[in-house]
Amino acid sequence: MTLTVLPGLNWIVAALSVGAGVLAILLSASSISRQRSSGTRLALLMGGEHAGRNILHLLIGWLEGAGRKLSGETPTTRQIRHELAKAGYFSPAAPYVFLALRLLISLAAFVSILIWRGGQGIDLLLALIFGYLTYRCSLILVKVVGERRARRIQRELPSVLDLILMVLDSGVSIDQCLHYVASVTARSAPTTSAVLVKHIADVDSGLPYDAALDRLGQRLAVDEGVDFASLLKQATFHGGELGPSLRRYSTELAERRLSRAREEGGRRATYLTMVMVFFFVPVLLVVLLGPAVVDVGDTLRSVAVKAHKVQPK
Repeated sequence: MTLTVLPGLNWIVAALSVGAGVLAILLSASSISRQRSSGTRLALLMGGEHAGRNILHLLIGWLEGAGRKLSGETPTTRQIRHELAKAGYFSPAAPYVFLALRLLISLAAFVSILIWRGGQGIDLLLALIFGYLTYRCSLILVKVVGERRARRIQRELPSVLDLILMVLDSGVSIDQCLHYVASVTARSAPTTSAVLVKHIADVDSGLPYDAALDRLGQRLAVDEGVDFASLLKQATFHGGELGPSLRRYSTELAERRLSRAREEGGRRATYLTMVMVFFFVPVLLVVLLGPAVVDVGDTLRSVAVKAHKVQPK
């Protein structure tokens, strides 16, 4: 006696099994992560040498080594390091890890298309094209992330400078001012606040002040941020009052922000015009010309009917 099972029931059982497996993996991964974090904290308290060397750190180390072997220090690597810095990734290993991941993901896309299509004739060319597009789009994605981060910093910097001026007018030093501003702008200006926190950590760790200010400009990664760091450096090492210079610079940033808003408004107006041309104008033409076309068609049909009736038999 054979037991027949409906195909739909097979799919339901398979979906439930896959869901249960994924849930079990997620629960076990979270448990393992908590155990490893507890072990890392204990190792740090006990002064262990290999604290924090979990699977993720080992994978990053392997990717860094592979990236260094593949590229080394080339102009492409320097360009990728610059783009990653604009996107907020400042680790020295970041460009090499990105290069290795970029190649691995492109190879995975190539192999996936081959397996899916069968790997014959035109399918090989399709897989090559798809892998190349994946390879190129990864760098484009980094540039897009960097541009979004730069726009956020440009929006946040004028308000941060106004707050710095207010704190400096109270008579505190620039270090105390940056400490305070970094703590109170975590919600209103999170990107700039994170950069200021890293600058404070550099200064507290003993990094020379000029090098810390250079890093501050590099981490802000916009012209306004570089000028702000240069202004702090000039006032610190060459003398002069910082308040008036910052006030003039803050006014200039506010004017730049207003001009960018006007440019964006003009650009949006152009987009709205294009939308109206492509979507509203055809509908308007149909509404205006539709009745006339229908009347012409009715007239032509009536003339044809009359002509057919008056034809001699």
